[in-house]
Amino acid sequence: MASATNTNLNAVRETMDVLLEISRLLNTGLDMESLSICVRLCEQGINPEALSAVIKELRKASETLKVSENCPN
Repeated sequence: MASATNTNLNAVRETMDVLLEISRLLNTGLDMESLSICVRLCEQGINPEALSAVIKELRKASETLKVSENCPN
């Protein structure tokens, strides 16, 4: 039983490593934790395109906040 669990865990790790490499090749800017969260959300039925749109909007909002913090009033 432990052998099957280890095999499954190794397969999950290998899959995540491959997905992370693809993510890096595509310059998504996602780290392993963020990518893992995205995968879990997709597995739960979240629309990947909608998730992508939310991530893009959050990045835009974050950049806007950074710029506004650096601008003198």
